[in-house]
Amino acid sequence: MSWTAIAKKDLQDSIRSRTLWATIGIFLGLILLLSWLFTDGSGEETFIAAAGFTFLIGVLFFIPMAGLLLSVKSIIRERNSGTINLLLSLPHTRGEMILGKFVGRSVVMVVTVLAGFLPALLYIFVQVDEADFIQLLTFLFALSVFGIMWIGIGIGLSALVNSETQATIAGVVMFAVLILWPLIFEQAGIDLPSFAQRFWLLVIFADLFFLPGRIADGDFTFPSVVEFDEVLLEEINDVAISVGPHLQMWFVVVLVAFWILLPIGVGYYRFSSTDL
Repeated sequence: MSWTAIAKKDLQDSIRSRTLWATIGIFLGLILLLSWLFTDGSGEETFIAAAGFTFLIGVLFFIPMAGLLLSVKSIIRERNSGTINLLLSLPHTRGEMILGKFVGRSVVMVVTVLAGFLPALLYIFVQVDEADFIQLLTFLFALSVFGIMWIGIGIGLSALVNSETQATIAGVVMFAVLILWPLIFEQAGIDLPSFAQRFWLLVIFADLFFLPGRIADGDFTFPSVVEFDEVLLEEINDVAISVGPHLQMWFVVVLVAFWILLPIGVGYYRFSSTDL
């Protein structure tokens, strides 16, 4: 299939990109610094507690920034340089081009996550007594999937806009909106229902982190993190935990697909009718 050729080309181009290696180097340096600063070295912390600040900074800033940096100009840059006409004449369809870009950039995103976070997480891992290798793997899994979501968002934006300037502005605005929108509602005094809160990308990350453990335990109906207050209350009162499927943790798989497919679908719809 021709989308694989585009993905391979995109991967090779990214590997040769000095911007990518600079990004990985900056992330690695900052994450290692944060891990060193916020791990006291006493060995008395748990892995989750020690990695907490690294998680917060990584999820709030580094992963979204890397995802958008890798993807938000991926298609519009081909249009502006004229190489898109060569790509589409090989022949590749516009849909295959978008799919190839998404797959190629997603692989690069996973490599970026591993290169940028794995050394720091291994450092934390050896600094704490209650180190769990499974927690390390689930942390990397959640970071990788979270990054792929931002790749999907960036690819969709890149297919929508008409210039690299628009792509940059759209990326900044989308980053701010997707990270801050629940906080804006909260400041306005609007209580969001639990299901609406599940669309917040930070909640999705948290569910992704805990999901593998629940699957390993065979507990497929455990509630999402947005229901943890109710879970604690029910456990205190020793009553059964029961929520609808849309509030169960496994439903995060549907939400991940939503945040990948919706931006790409909208971008493809616009891109398919654009005069190149």
